[in-house]
Amino acid sequence: MNHSKLKDPSSKQNNQIAFDFGVSKLVLHSLFLMVEMIGFWLKGLIIGLTVAIPVGPVGLFCLDNTVTRGKMAGMSCATGMVLADIFSACIMIVGLNIFYDTLLAHKVLVKVLTSLLFAGMGISIIATRSRERKATNKKQLAALWLTSFILSVSPATFGLMLYLFPALGLIGASHSPLIVTGVAFGSALWCMAILFGGSFIRRCLGQDIKKFKTVVGCVFILFGMIGVTAAFF
Repeated sequence: MNHSKLKDPSSKQNNQIAFDFGVSKLVLHSLFLMVEMIGFWLKGLIIGLTVAIPVGPVGLFCLDNTVTRGKMAGMSCATGMVLADIFSACIMIVGLNIFYDTLLAHKVLVKVLTSLLFAGMGISIIATRSRERKATNKKQLAALWLTSFILSVSPATFGLMLYLFPALGLIGASHSPLIVTGVAFGSALWCMAILFGGSFIRRCLGQDIKKFKTVVGCVFILFGMIGVTAAFF
């Protein structure tokens, strides 16, 4: 009998134990990585919601266009808001503070110009006729998207993200695409709420949107007056 061909049962058992241990370690590592990735995504979601939820001029701009011009106009504004939040999150992750520092260095001028733009938008909203203004032209939709994007990229947005990113431990964090995706999803979630709310108001008001436009226009003018005042104090 050739004893060299005989397998040692204890050696086989040890190999099996080592294999099972390796598989278990791999599974645990995969689960830990999955939980970590979900955590980064959820933190991004929190940032997206926190930045988008405060009812400000941009959300009101989106709501007004959804009510008075229809879903396509509202979606154009919402897309601008979401892409602006994604852009701001990318700036924070990459660490390009030059853009933020430029805005901060000219914050008075930026606040004054933005506030005057809000006031002008309010006057324009009130002055237009009360009938619905459907925006079906591609140039009009592009203009709404660009306006929403520009209004959303503000020192206030960067300032809030400057607080949230360190608070959630995301400075220098890995899995940047997951964070940005979470921010986009959170912002888009709130934009969808605005669109549904605007569509509901549109159905309730029907053709009689004069009072709604007057209220929205006055709020924009109020935002402008407060902004100009705050810029110098």
